[in-house]
Amino acid sequence: MLESEWNITLFQRNNKQKATQLTPAGQAMYDGLKVIVRQFESLLKSAQSIHNGRAGSLTVGLISSDRIDDKTLRVFDLFHKHYPEVELSLRRGNHNELIRWLYDYTIDFAFCLEVNVQDKPWIATVPLYCVDSVLILSSKHPLLAKDSLALLDFRDEVFINVSSKESLALNHLLMVECQKSGFMPKVVEAANISEQLLLLESGKGVAIGSINNMASGNTNLTMVRLLDLKPMQLVIAWNINNPNPCIKTFHSVYEPIE
Repeated sequence: MLESEWNITLFQRNNKQKATQLTPAGQAMYDGLKVIVRQFESLLKSAQSIHNGRAGSLTVGLISSDRIDDKTLRVFDLFHKHYPEVELSLRRGNHNELIRWLYDYTIDFAFCLEVNVQDKPWIATVPLYCVDSVLILSSKHPLLAKDSLALLDFRDEVFINVSSKESLALNHLLMVECQKSGFMPKVVEAANISEQLLLLESGKGVAIGSINNMASGNTNLTMVRLLDLKPMQLVIAWNINNPNPCIKTFHSVYEPIE
């Protein structure tokens, strides 16, 4: 049937010979098909690994104003140790961008603040760790000479807050915390966290931010822990409709950070 279909003679047929032999054309087909079978088996194995989430790629979005700390690196290292064939890509974005990228599958995970995603039913989360909140201000600020500082001590300062379009939750949180301390803050709104950092570096006011904020690398700025400021919960967030099979693989090795 193959000889008829391919229009070539594959076998030398001789009743005097005990075994049928391949023709040169038959030998070429035999050798070539063995290669194709090996390639197919390798391809099938690769496709099965991708289907099961053991190979492929994941893109993780990180808050653009914050540095990557040892705790986050530990998560990446653990996953890579178990699944070295899954490529991890990183992308930085502001709070609003991270949520938008989760929605359209630009990223598979976001390492973000819980307050920014907790009201979205299409997003699932697991706790990452709590990060300290600090007041970011000029390293030459006169109040730094005071032994014990509270948020109320900064009631006359201009607070640089992210806009409600960037993060409604964070925008509202500043007002709530200041009102708890007994004052209504004077506020300048930044379009996003990158602009907030720029205004801080140019001396336009003070701001509440994460201890991991990149402002820590600027010697003109300093960070102060205040008793009024509570730690904020960082989470790993993902779109429950995202079809990437590597998402389940990531969960299989994830360990919460103390």
